[in-house]
Amino acid sequence: MRELPDTGYPVSWVTASNQGSNNIGIFLGNGDGTFQGQKIFNVGTAPVGVAAGDFNGDSRLDIVTANSVGSSVSVLLGNGDGTFQAQTTLPVGVNPQGVVVGDLNGDTYLDIVTANFGSNIVGVLFGMGDGSFGAETAFPAGNGPNDVTLGDFNKDGSLDIAVANTFSNAVGVFLGNGDGTFKAQVTYAAGSVPVGIAVGDFNEDGKLDIVATYYQGSSVGVFLGNGDGTFQPQTPFAVGASPYDAAVGDFNGDGHLDIVASNNAGTTLSLLLGYGNGSFQAQTILNVGASPAGVALGDLNKDGHLDIVAANAAGSTLSVLLGQPCGA
Repeated sequence: MRELPDTGYPVSWVTASNQGSNNIGIFLGNGDGTFQGQKIFNVGTAPVGVAAGDFNGDSRLDIVTANSVGSSVSVLLGNGDGTFQAQTTLPVGVNPQGVVVGDLNGDTYLDIVTANFGSNIVGVLFGMGDGSFGAETAFPAGNGPNDVTLGDFNKDGSLDIAVANTFSNAVGVFLGNGDGTFKAQVTYAAGSVPVGIAVGDFNEDGKLDIVATYYQGSSVGVFLGNGDGTFQPQTPFAVGASPYDAAVGDFNGDGHLDIVASNNAGTTLSLLLGYGNGSFQAQTILNVGASPAGVALGDLNKDGHLDIVAANAAGSTLSVLLGQPCGA
């Protein structure tokens, strides 16, 4: 979920269901858990990943999509009213999948990071602060990097990168030097076919941890961080079949982070309620549409409880699950 700062509308950025039509759909929220009709904006070929941030410093949210066919990202500058300017297309590595944004070189401007599945690299496009970006800088990753996330894993004040290397069966970590350069990737053994990745402090020790989804199977893996940029071996937790994406938040209001995973082989999400010590309760099953892929979070009806949106790839629909105090 993203929120347009000058409209107050919660917004769902959806790309997975529009992959075949080369556009993204924006749903402006009414603040009560319902949404206005979809607004369509053209991007590159087969958009998969999407992220948002203020790329030109005008206090309006902009969008970047990873276009999996054509080796590009599309940047759409926001007008602040829920509409966007025509895309600017920037070249990246082959078959980009995941995309995130953050300030990686400490110049206060947002940069773009992509997981380039077909060229086995993580690519960084450094922002100029005016909505434009420099040429991609490539960092060698594992085999088939599919998703990427950011966090300060060694507590040095600089953003680091974590990537799900699908065919290496590994999670890779790049520690940032704060100037846009990174130490060589360090890998951690994961489950079979990791495709999604997210971060959170699951054991409440002040150190960021990682969760990865394993598409060939029915589990997610949690890697507890040591605070120095290294991680403990994974602990697996059972979810549904072929988990694809994961998101992290406190769904039951107990102050502990929980995990929700989209089970792409079925019609469900798995909710893992956290104990705050790095372990989780057995999964709670939530029903959604067919083949859920992307999952996002936000308080869509302004009741103080976290809600879930799942993008259902098979039916080209969104499922909205409004949160309850119990976490269900």
